[in-house]
Amino acid sequence: MAEGRSQMSEEGGGAALERAERAAAVRDAVAGLPVDLREALVLFEYEGLGQAEIATALGCSVKAVESRVARAREKLRGALRGWR
Repeated sequence: MAEGRSQMSEEGGGAALERAERAAAVRDAVAGLPVDLREALVLFEYEGLGQAEIATALGCSVKAVESRVARAREKLRGALRGWR
């Protein structure tokens, strides 16, 4: 029985390690974005603000926020392509 538990722990640990590595890769990729793209993406995806709120906070138009978030996502897709 203990042997089975040990094997399960190792498998669970491997999945946990992979999740931690993926999270670190995402953090690094987000940190590597240009400031204007990073700000818009973080406010939208992580803080849950609406585009109008972000536009007000950043002093730009809603269209600019849409564009920045889209460009940030595109750059992240490229940076994280190996994680699929």
